[in-house]
Amino acid sequence: MITLINFNPADRNCFIDSPRSIQVIRQRGIAQNELFCINKEQLQAMAKKEKSLTNENLDDFHKHFEYRRQQKVYTLVKDREGLIEKEKRNKIEQSTYSLKLLRPASSTTTSKFMDQVQKRKQMEEQRQRHLQEMMLKREEQTQIREEKMQLYEEKRKRIQEEKQLEFQEKQENITKQKRQKELEEQKKNKQLQQVYFEREQERKMQLEFEEQQRRDEAAIREQQQRELKQQLEREKKMKDKQKEQEYLIRKQEEEEQELKRQIFFKQQQEQKKGVAQKRALSAKERQREAQKSQIEGLKKLREDYYKKEEKIVEKQYKYQELQKERQLTIEEKNRIKNQKIKYTAKLKEHEQEEVRREFMEKEMDIQLRLQQRSQSKSKEQYMQEEADRRTKHREKVKKMNMLQLEEKRNIYLRKIEEQDEKIEKVKNEQEITLQQQAYMNLKKKVDQQEAIKHQKQLEEYKREKIREKLKQVDMRMDQKKEEQRELDRLREQANRIEMMGRKQ
Repeated sequence: MITLINFNPADRNCFIDSPRSIQVIRQRGIAQNELFCINKEQLQAMAKKEKSLTNENLDDFHKHFEYRRQQKVYTLVKDREGLIEKEKRNKIEQSTYSLKLLRPASSTTTSKFMDQVQKRKQMEEQRQRHLQEMMLKREEQTQIREEKMQLYEEKRKRIQEEKQLEFQEKQENITKQKRQKELEEQKKNKQLQQVYFEREQERKMQLEFEEQQRRDEAAIREQQQRELKQQLEREKKMKDKQKEQEYLIRKQEEEEQELKRQIFFKQQQEQKKGVAQKRALSAKERQREAQKSQIEGLKKLREDYYKKEEKIVEKQYKYQELQKERQLTIEEKNRIKNQKIKYTAKLKEHEQEEVRREFMEKEMDIQLRLQQRSQSKSKEQYMQEEADRRTKHREKVKKMNMLQLEEKRNIYLRKIEEQDEKIEKVKNEQEITLQQQAYMNLKKKVDQQEAIKHQKQLEEYKREKIREKLKQVDMRMDQKKEEQRELDRLREQANRIEMMGRKQ
C-alpha cells in the first residue's frame, strides 16, 4: 500500500492507495498530480504564455514551485497523523462502550460499581500510555522535519551567498572598467586642456595688446573731455553773471511798482475822506458821489485786472525766455557732441590714412622685389612660384580645418555614444524592474489559482461528506424503524404468552 510517507514524487506512475492519505488529500482540496515533482522543462512548457518568465527567473520560479509542493506534503502528513490519532481514540471509546454492554445482568450493585472503577482505571492507564507513545512519535517526527528544514535553509543560504559573491565580482569588474575609462578620459581631457591653455594664452596676449591700444585711446579722449569741461564751466560762469544782473534789474522794477501802489493807496484814502465830508452835506450829493465812487472803483478794479494780466504776460514772457535759454544749452550740448563726433571721425580718417600709407609702402616694396626678380627671372616663373606657394598654403589651411572638424566630430560622437549608453542602461534597468514585477505577479497569480482550485475541491469534498452523512442518517432511521417493529412484534408475542398462561 502506498501512503504519503513512502510514495515516490519523481515517479508519475506511483499513485497513493491508502484510504487515510486519500481522505486527507480530499479534505485539503489537493489533487495527487500536485504532489509530483516537476522539471524545469515541464514548468517552462506549462508557462509558455507568460512572457515575464525568462531563463533567469526560471530557477527561482522552480524553487518556489518545489517549496510549495513540500509545504503541501508536510501539511498532508500532519493531517494524516491527526486522523490516525483520532481513529485510535474512537477505538478505545468503542471498546469501553462494548465492555459496558457485555456486563452480566445478575451482578449486584457493589460489584457493578467496583467493575466500573477498575475499568476506568484501566482505560486511563491505556490512554496515558497511548498519549505518551504519540507524544514520543510526534517529537521524533518534528525533529526530523526541523532537521530537513534546516538543511533546506542552509542550502538556500549558500546559494544566496554564491549569488551575492558573483554579483560582487561583476560589480568589481564593472568598477574596474569604469576606472580605466575614467583614466583614459582624464588623459584626453588633459591633452585638450593643454591645447586650450595654449590657445587661451595667445588670446590673452592679443587681448592685452588690444587693451593697451584702448587705454591710449581712452587717455586721449579724457584729455579732450577735460578741455571740453573747462570750456563748459567758463560758459556757465558767464551765464550766471548775466542772470544776476537781470535779477537786480527785476528787483529795481518791483520796488518802483511798490512805490506807485503806496501813492495810489494814499490817493484812495484822501478820496474816501472827501466822500465822507460830502455825505454829511446831503443825501443826493451822497448818492451822486456813491455812483461816482462805484464807477471809479470799477475803473480801478479794471485797472487792477489789467495790471494782473500784464504781470501774467510778463511771467509767461520770462518763462519763454528761460525755455529759450534751456534750448540754447541743449543746442550747445549737441554742438559739443557733434564736435566730439567730428574729432573721432578725424582720428579714424587719420588712422585710415596711416593704413593706406603702410599699404602703399608694402606695394612699393612688392614692386621693388618684382623688379629685382624680373632682372633675375622672368615674370611667368615668378607667377608660377607664387601660385604654387598659394596653393600649398591653401592646402595646409584646408588640412588644418579638416583636422579641427574631425576632432569636433569625434568629440560630438563620443558624447552621443555616452548618452546612448546611459539611455540603454536606464532602459535595461526599467525592463529588469518590469520583469521582476511581472514575475512577482505571476507568483501571486499561480498561488491564487491554486488556492481557488483547492477551495473548489474542498467544497466538493464537503458536499460529498454531507451526502454521505444524510445517507447514514436515513439508514439509521430505517434501522430504528425496523427495530421498533421487531420490539412491537416481540411485545405482542409476550403478551399472548402471558394471556395463554393466565388462561391455563
